[in-house]
Amino acid sequence: MTLLLPAILAFTVDRLTKALVVARFAEGESACVGRWLTIRHLAARRRKNEMARTHAFSLLVWLSSLCILLFILYQGYFFQRSLAQAGLGAALGGSAGNLYDRLGRGTVIDFFDVGWWPVFNVADIAITLGAIAALATMR
Repeated sequence: MTLLLPAILAFTVDRLTKALVVARFAEGESACVGRWLTIRHLAARRRKNEMARTHAFSLLVWLSSLCILLFILYQGYFFQRSLAQAGLGAALGGSAGNLYDRLGRGTVIDFFDVGWWPVFNVADIAITLGAIAALATMR
């Protein structure tokens, strides 16, 4: 349960925010939200001939990662603390959100632009912070 709830939350918030950005902004359109943040609708596209191979490979990598993670968790040696499992859940939910975009749209929607960093989305935040939380509280 500690793994599942953060995964569902990260996936759901990612889907909702991407839907809001797509509904509100045309691709490439942006709006400033304060001094350091711009909401910019970007779609990371791949060429058509790469998409079929990329989809299958991405799905295979995600499913393999999930199986390996579940095996490690149930062995009982690592990631036994609640915060570590919540972090892993958030990272899995975030990666599932980006995978869903890649498989469904053929592109990942990014929209947070802080200027000095590549444009990113809620899934990227969940993956990064989740991995940091999991590794920081690994044992």
